[in-house]
Amino acid sequence: MVITFLPINKKIEAVTGISLEEAAGKAGIDTGAVCNGKGTCGKCKVLVTKGNNGLFTADELKHLTGAEREQGFRLACCFFPEDDTCVIINKPTHERDIYSLGGIKRNPITVKDDENFGVVLDIGTTTVEAVLYHMGTGESVLSKGLLNPQRIYGGDVVSRITYSLEDQKNTEILKNILLKACNKLINELAFEYGINVSMIKRAAIAGNTTMTGLFLGRSLRRLSRAPFQMDSYTGVTLTAKEAGVNIEENGAVFIMPGIGGHVGGDTMGCIVSTGLQKEKKKILLMDIGTNGEMVLCNKGRLTACSTAAGPAFEGGNISCGMRAEAGAITSAKMVNGKLELHYIGEEDGKVSPTGICGSGLIECIYELYVHQDIDETGRLLGVAGDENLFRIWKRERKEITLTQKDIREFQLATGAIKAGIALLLQEAGLQVQELDKIYLAGNFGSKLSVTKAIGVGLLPDVKEELIEYIGNGALAGSKKLLLQEITMEEAEEISRKVYHLELAGKESFEEEFIKALSFPVIRKMEPSPKLI
Repeated sequence: MVITFLPINKKIEAVTGISLEEAAGKAGIDTGAVCNGKGTCGKCKVLVTKGNNGLFTADELKHLTGAEREQGFRLACCFFPEDDTCVIINKPTHERDIYSLGGIKRNPITVKDDENFGVVLDIGTTTVEAVLYHMGTGESVLSKGLLNPQRIYGGDVVSRITYSLEDQKNTEILKNILLKACNKLINELAFEYGINVSMIKRAAIAGNTTMTGLFLGRSLRRLSRAPFQMDSYTGVTLTAKEAGVNIEENGAVFIMPGIGGHVGGDTMGCIVSTGLQKEKKKILLMDIGTNGEMVLCNKGRLTACSTAAGPAFEGGNISCGMRAEAGAITSAKMVNGKLELHYIGEEDGKVSPTGICGSGLIECIYELYVHQDIDETGRLLGVAGDENLFRIWKRERKEITLTQKDIREFQLATGAIKAGIALLLQEAGLQVQELDKIYLAGNFGSKLSVTKAIGVGLLPDVKEELIEYIGNGALAGSKKLLLQEITMEEAEEISRKVYHLELAGKESFEEEFIKALSFPVIRKMEPSPKLI
């Protein structure tokens, strides 16, 4: 049978017995799913205009409204085509779209044939990002990123570990997908800058433990069970040919060493980029994402841990969640019972809100909390409580809502981060008030309102001037490895000195996690008089 995907007008041959989600994934088409086809996220809504048998599953009845079912919407992971099928994908195929990270771009005409370049890559659970460097000057000249195409097999590391262990060939599938994404970025950087990939002589790569393991094609079985440790966390140096990286084939590829458990090379990059290993103060480093990593420096002693925050901060498992792109609500303020919203692309009159990204989720929840539309336990109150949702935005038949389930997902993610910090401080015998500084790493942190993040408990309650955003520490640390500002041996020596605190082995984690689910007590505003 033939499945036609619109509006990209792509036709593929598919066999019966596989879901539309699986067929789309094999064709490199993103339906928006982040639950590895389990039917739990409801993100893979597609409009089936031909071949729809109308046999809805229990998961579809849960995630699709009556009007959507009547129109022909299905969940791609629950629909198994039997005949020629035509599908309209509501979401753009972001996995194949490369976006710019900014940075300096020199005039390609000035590039000489004997000039050398290097590239650094941050392989994240959600995104893969790369920066091109001129090796002679050490300058960054161009940067690009794309969504990690492995997302079709789950939005978090647990889903991908599970998939990799279901069949021996799955690890190879995930490796090839990741390698293809890395090479796509490298090719795009070289093409746009006007150089041949053979002029790129070195590459340095950092990733969390799962991503690094998959990039190297290693089994994740030991990482999936207690004590949750890979066989090795040492750095790796390969030739480009050995690594399968599309630069000069004899060029060196450096893979940043990890630390332990799920604390990997990306955290090492943050440590190296900030010089945390040399600090004599009390500093907390936070990298908030699907896998939240924290490092506590207590007068030179480094302790690290990781916690499974899940994809909520990236828009995953949130009913109207999305990544930070055109139409994503990024900030909100309650005025006369309504939320005044700001969203990406609002200056363009053609763009309207389409969903909520991580920073917008924090701001909306903060505003509802301080105006008493949510109580300390996260329960929606008033009319919102009766309906189990708050209408963030509505126009004609379109609306963006924040549901009770969304708030619970947010609490779970925030609670995991807070519990991790609490145990790090307990291990060091410190109180939050004793911290001299907090480093906030990652793209998510760049859009964060520190005031509101503290207000909902995501960040520790310290003076705001103590919180410093450091950007993508994984890329910055990899740059030091690329330019030999630090050697692989030195990086490994630092990693061995970091004590890894395994939270799963701590009896107090569950207690701290439960305590962390409630919102902090803060001064409340007047309750909202009405909803949208």
